[in-house]
Order: sequence, then structure tokens, then C-alpha cells
Amino acid sequence: MTVASVYCHYHRLLLPPLSSMAVLTRSRAAAEGARKSILRFPNEILSMVIEYLSTLELWALCLTSKRLRSIATPLLYRNIHLRSAEQTGLFIRTIQSQPSESSESLILRVQEFVISNDNALVGATPQIIDDLNSVVIQMTKLKHLLLSSKAFIDFTHLLQSSNFRYLQTFRYVLHPTPSSTDSEEFLKFLARHRATLTTLHVDCEKPITFAHSIDLPLLHTYDGPSWALKFLKKSVGSLRSVVLRWKEPDIDYRSPLKQLSKAHSIQTLEIVVDTFPGRLREPTILAAVAQSVPHVQILRFSRSALYGFSFDDLMPMRQHLSRFTALSELRFAIFRRESVSAVNDDLPILDSWLRVCGTLCMVHLDGLDWRLVDGAWIPSG
Repeated sequence: MTVASVYCHYHRLLLPPLSSMAVLTRSRAAAEGARKSILRFPNEILSMVIEYLSTLELWALCLTSKRLRSIATPLLYRNIHLRSAEQTGLFIRTIQSQPSESSESLILRVQEFVISNDNALVGATPQIIDDLNSVVIQMTKLKHLLLSSKAFIDFTHLLQSSNFRYLQTFRYVLHPTPSSTDSEEFLKFLARHRATLTTLHVDCEKPITFAHSIDLPLLHTYDGPSWALKFLKKSVGSLRSVVLRWKEPDIDYRSPLKQLSKAHSIQTLEIVVDTFPGRLREPTILAAVAQSVPHVQILRFSRSALYGFSFDDLMPMRQHLSRFTALSELRFAIFRRESVSAVNDDLPILDSWLRVCGTLCMVHLDGLDWRLVDGAWIPSG
């Protein structure tokens, strides 16, 4: 969407059509006339219009006039995504170089702050990390905070001192061997934001022990290690979308799934397995899911490595699928066919699954999607 098209849309809503804007030409005079007529609006109206522009369009708008730049610049800070230590340093210097009033204005505009690369802060100096903690703490209007760097970064100061009144999404990477202080500050951070937090992503290489559980009454989305459900047991009842991740040496699949039996509103469950071949197999986990969460609607399996199960594993799943009451989509990302001709062998299996699970209408097997159309399975993909 261009600036001119956004303007025209709002112009029709706010004022009777102007004859000069009836037809937009490519001439310089027409473009200059459009710019001048845009600038006749007050800043409040211009800000409402400009909010619909993409980041690239906002950058382009900043080059047109000082007034539009002053309006568009704060909007560029709504979503901050940092992908490298160098970019992080430039962001901090930009904030610190602004006059105090301008700096505060920009920081308060930030609604989403994301460290979007696992190696984004590798090589960052301690001073950059300290400054980053201080800057993020001031983003009091944050709604989404995703700290996904897997390098060990000390965000203890941020966990201790921040209080984001509107925080909805939080992602955090716990150190593989966190101190009791680190895990305790993590729980305290969650407790301070229990009234607004709806989505939680947790990443940790090895199981750790938390001092106590936490209650997040609005939590509806969880993505993290299966063992971490223990400290969220008071919040399980409100969950609607769950991604459980198993990594060595954690192979206890029954306890986390048993906890999910209290999630009566759960719609989507994804199982991500990162273990040695044979330690946790899809048919085994499917049986446990059917016993604990038979009301799930979408069930997905995926693996970080190409270890799959065989064609012979498919037919016995029929007895487990018969226990599901609302399952509509089933996905197996790593099922290995022995040959291309084996695709034709899927049909009798899918038909047998449908007979015991009448709500099933989509199945994904190793890159091939099957959809139920007018009672017949149609492949795609």
C-alpha cells in the first residue's frame, strides 16, 4: 500500500472528494500537489493514516519532508528486531544519542522487541548487554518480548527490574545450568506479568528444578520443554495451543501428557522429538496422547533429525485413533516410505483410520497432504 493510496482511502472517509485527487497522474506537479494536500491534515490524522504503512514505506516517507519524518520516525520503532551484535550496538547508540525527550518518546513506541537470531548477541560486549537491559526496561508499553539468543546472555537485571503492564508474549532462553537465582528471577518475572501474559516460549537444553509453580490464568499458548509443564500446572487448564519438546535425556512422555488432561480447551498439540532413534516413537506417544488428551483437534509430530517410523507402524495406530473425539488434522513429518509406489498403500490405511475416527479430514505423511473431499482422500503436495 502506497502513501497516496492510504491518503486517498482516508480522504474519502473524512472529506468530500476533491476534483484535484480524482485522477492521480505520474507528473511531478500532480505528485507535489498530492504531497501538499496531505500536509493540510493535522498530525493526529496523518499519524492514524501512516500507521497502516509497512516498515519500508515508513522509511520512504521519512525522506519526503521534515514534518512527515517527525511523524513516521516513532512508528518505525513499534517493532524492533535485532539480528546481530552490531545491529544491537547501533540501536543502543541511536537511542542514547537522542535528546532525553525524543529518546523517551521512541522507547515508549516499542510494542514488540525481538532478538530474532539465536546468535544475535554472540560477541556482544558486557557494556552492550548492560545498556540493552537498561533500554528494554524502559519499554513500558511492550506487548511482545522475545529473547531468543542461545548465547548465555545475562538478562538478570531485566528480569528483576522490568514491569510491562501490557506484556502478552514472552520468550526466554534459560542457561543449560542456571543458578537458583536465575530460575527464581524468571518465576518472579512471570508472576509480575500474570495478569496479562497469554503466550509463553521457554527454551532450555536440560531439565532444571524450580522452587515452586506459577499461576498464569490467561495463558493459552505454551511452547517449550515438556518437563517445564510441572511449574505451569496451575495454568494448564486455560491452554489452547501447546508445543511440547523432548530432548535427551528427558524421555518421560507420560507425565507431561497426563498434566495436559486438565487442558479442556486445548485445540492444537505439537510433539517435537529430539532424541536418539528408538527412544521415543510416534506410535507410542500417540497412544499416550489418546489416553490423556482425546479431545485435541489438531495433532502434529515432528523431529529435528530424520529418524522416522516405518509403514508397518501405521496400521496399528487405528486402535489409538478410535479414542479421539474431535481430531480433524493429524501430521507425521518424518514418516519414511520404502518406495514411491507405497503412496498408493496409504489409502486403505487412511480409510481404516476414518472408520474409527470420523472427525478426521486431513492427514500429512512425509511431505504429502491427504484431504477428505466428498468422502474420498485426495493427495496434494
